Amino acid sequence: MSGYEETNVRIPPCAFDALATVAARRGASRDETVRQLLNAHIERQERWEADDRLTHISTVLRYPRPPRWRGDQRTDKPLRLRLAPGQMLRARAVSLKLPGQRQRAHHDYPARLLTDAVMTAIAMEEDFTDEFLEGLLPVLRHSSALGLWQLAVAATITTPEHLVYQGAEDWYGRRLTPEAPRFSRHALLVAEALDDEVAWHSPVRFQVATNIARHKLTGANAEANEQMLYEQQAEWHALRQRLRKPGPERAQYLRTTTSYDWTGRGGTAVWRAERRVAVQDLEEWLVKGDPGGSVERVVSPPEWSVQVPGAWRALTFPTMPTPQPYATWAAEGRVLTFPYNNKQAVWPLTARQGRHGWEPVPDIEPIISPARKLRSDQIVGFIEAVLINWNDGDEDSVSHHRLHLPVDKAFDFGLITAEEQREARAQARTATLRTMDEIIDKLTEHERHLRPGLERAKGDARRFGRLAKEAGVRFRITRAMWPWPGRSVVDELSAGTRPALLDFLADWAYRNSQLVLEQSMEAAWDQAFDRYGRRG
Repeated sequence: MSGYEETNVRIPPCAFDALATVAARRGASRDETVRQLLNAHIERQERWEADDRLTHISTVLRYPRPPRWRGDQRTDKPLRLRLAPGQMLRARAVSLKLPGQRQRAHHDYPARLLTDAVMTAIAMEEDFTDEFLEGLLPVLRHSSALGLWQLAVAATITTPEHLVYQGAEDWYGRRLTPEAPRFSRHALLVAEALDDEVAWHSPVRFQVATNIARHKLTGANAEANEQMLYEQQAEWHALRQRLRKPGPERAQYLRTTTSYDWTGRGGTAVWRAERRVAVQDLEEWLVKGDPGGSVERVVSPPEWSVQVPGAWRALTFPTMPTPQPYATWAAEGRVLTFPYNNKQAVWPLTARQGRHGWEPVPDIEPIISPARKLRSDQIVGFIEAVLINWNDGDEDSVSHHRLHLPVDKAFDFGLITAEEQREARAQARTATLRTMDEIIDKLTEHERHLRPGLERAKGDARRFGRLAKEAGVRFRITRAMWPWPGRSVVDELSAGTRPALLDFLADWAYRNSQLVLEQSMEAAWDQAFDRYGRRG
C-alpha cells in the first residue's frame, strides 16, 4: 500500500482478539482500525501534559517478555502496521520511555514506544486480559508508571548505586563549607542522573515491578495506589527509602527473582551518570568559561585533560532556528551547533579583530568537517575529542591517553618513513602470532582436537579468529599503529598542519575517544565487582 510507513510490533494474543472485536464493530479492516485507534490515541495524548499521558501496564512490566534464549517459544504475535506519514513519529513522541531505555540497544534496554502506543490505543477502546494481566489496573498515567518503575529500581539497588544516593543524602542539608558547594552539587547531579536517565535494566527489575504491581495495582486499593504512584509524595518516598534497604518489604518484592549479582550493571549505570554530569559540566565550560580563567580541565570519566584556546568561545541563542549569520556559518561548515539548556549553542567563535562582534575561528573547517555526519547529541563529544590532550603527563597516569594512528595512514601523510612502516608491521605480525600461540597453549584437554586446525590457520588471521570463537576464545589481531606525538587536534591548527591531515586527525580522535569511553565503562563493570560484588 503506497503512501504508508510500514513496521511491525509484537503484542499478546488477547490484544489481537480485542483489536479484531473493534474492527468487526467498526466494519473496517484491521489496518484501518489500527490507524483510527492510533490517531485518536495520539490526539488525546498530545492534549495532555507528559505526566498525565496514558500507558498500558504491559509496557512498564515489559510483557510479553522476549525470549531469553535462542529457540525459546514466543508468547506474543507480530502485528504489521501501515501508518499514515508522520503517524509513527507522533505515536513514539507521546509513548512511555522508562529511564535508561533507548530505541536501539541491548535486548534488556529497548524502548517499545510503538508497542506502547498500540496497546494503550486498543485498551482505551476495548478491554482485554489474559492470565498475566488479569486483575492488574490496565492503564496508568505516565507519572504513575515511572513511580512504579522507581520502586522496582529501589528494591534492586546495587552497592555502587546505594553509595551514590548515600553521598547525595550526606551532602543534602549539610552546613556548607568553602569546599562543600562544588562537591554537593556534583553528588546531587549524579544521583539525579542515576534516577532519571541512566538506569540499568534486566529481567529482575521487570519481575520486581510485576511483583509490586500485583500488590499495589490490584484489588480495591488499586486506584488509590495508582494516585500514590502518580503523586510521588511522602508515602511514596518513604516506601522507596525502605525498599533501598534490606527488610521484609524488599524481600516480599524480590520473591521469584534469581540470586544473580547485578553489581556490574549498577557500576556501569553509576559510570553513565557520572559521565553525563561530566559532559554537562564540559558544555557549561565551553559556553561560560571557567570563573578562574582556566582554559584546561579534566573530564572524568574517563579522566582525560581537555584544553581550549583562550580566545575561543561558544555563544547561545534562546530561539530556533539559529539566527544569522550563525546559521549560514553552520551550513558552510565554519561552526558547530549543539543543544544547551533548551537553547542552541554555536562553537567555536572568536572576537573580530578591531571590530565589535564574533566570527568563526579562521581555517577551522577541516577540524570540524567530520562532525557534519554526526547527530546533534554527538557534537559535544566530538568537540571534546578534538580538545583532548593526547600526550598529557606520565604514561603510567590514569589520565594519560595516547592517540595511535594506523601506520599506513601515518606513512601516507609523511609522518613516518617506509622503514618505520615496515618495522611497525613486522612488530604487529609478531604480536599477533604470539597471541595465537598463547591461545593454542591454553587449550584444555577437551579442546585439544582444535589444535591442528588452529595451527594451520595461523597464516590466515580471519580464519583463526573464527576457529577461536568456536572454542569460546576472544582473539584480536594486533594492528600496526604509530603513537601520534601531538597534543590536541586543535593545537595542530596553529601549527599550520595541512587541511587533509587535520580532517583525518579530528575524525580519528573522535573514533578513538568513543573507544576509550567504551573501555572505561567496561572497566567500571569489573571495578564494581572487584570492590563490592560477586559474579553470578
